Amino acid sequence: MERKIEQRKQTEERAPPVERRLQTDRAHAVGRDGEVLTRKRGAGSIDQFDIPSGVVPPGWKYQWNTVSIYNNRDVLASQALRMHEAGWRPVPADRHPGLFTPVGTKGEILRDGMRLDERPLVLDDEARDEQENAARRLISDRNDALKLSGMKKDMPQGFEMNRNKYRKTGGDVRISIDRNVADIPTPSHQLASPED
Repeated sequence: MERKIEQRKQTEERAPPVERRLQTDRAHAVGRDGEVLTRKRGAGSIDQFDIPSGVVPPGWKYQWNTVSIYNNRDVLASQALRMHEAGWRPVPADRHPGLFTPVGTKGEILRDGMRLDERPLVLDDEARDEQENAARRLISDRNDALKLSGMKKDMPQGFEMNRNKYRKTGGDVRISIDRNVADIPTPSHQLASPED
C-alpha cells in the first residue's frame, strides 16, 4: 500500500497542473518548459484540414492541394506542376506558428499528403469564372443537342421525328431514302417495322 502511495506522489509531482479554459471548456496544462499544452482535436471533433476564418490574409485564397499519395510524390508530379502553373504556392509554416505545424517549423505546411497552398484572390476569381463559363457552355451544348422545339420543322427532307415514342427522352429520329433518287439495291431480307 505504501508503495502505491509513493508511486502516486511521484506521478503527481511529474504531472503538470491542469486548468480549464472558460471560453472553450478545453483542458490545458503547463508543460515542463512553461509552454501551454492543449489538445486541438478530440476524437472525431475538428477537421484537420479546416482553415479557421481570419487566418487567410486579405486578397489571398488558401487551399489544401495533394502532393503525395502514400508518401510517393512522383505519382502527383504532373498535378503539382498544374497547380504551380495555376498560381498556387506553398504557405510558409512560420507564417502561422503553432496553427498547422508545431512552433518553429520551417518550410511547407504538409499534412497527410496535402500541402497548404495560397494564390492571389484575383487569380482564384478568374479560375472560378472560367469554370462557371465552361459549365454553362456544357449545359447549353447539352440543351441544344436535346432541344426538340423547332427541330421538327428544321429537319432536312427525308428525315422525320416522332416525339411521342419515347416520352421525356427526346425524339425518335428516322431517315428514309427515296430509292428512285439513289442507286440503292433493294435488300433481300425483310426490314423491321418501326414498332419492332
